Amino acid sequence: MIEVIQHIMKKIIQPKMEDLKQNIISGVDSYEKYQYLVGRYRSLNDLQQDLRDLLKKQEMFDDDDK
Repeated sequence: MIEVIQHIMKKIIQPKMEDLKQNIISGVDSYEKYQYLVGRYRSLNDLQQDLRDLLKKQEMFDDDDK
C-alpha cells in the first residue's frame, strides 16, 4: 500500500501540480480561469497532504507491529 501511495504522489499528483503551477505563472485569460486553476492546485495539494498523513500513520502502525 505504501508503494502505491508513493507512486500516486510522485507520478500522478506532482506532475499535475507542476502543470497547474506553470499555467498559473504563464498567465491566464481571465480571473475566473485563474481562480479555477488555483482551486485545482489547492485541491491536489490537500490530497497530497492527506496521503502524506496516511503514510505516516501506516508507518507508525507498521512500526508497532514489529
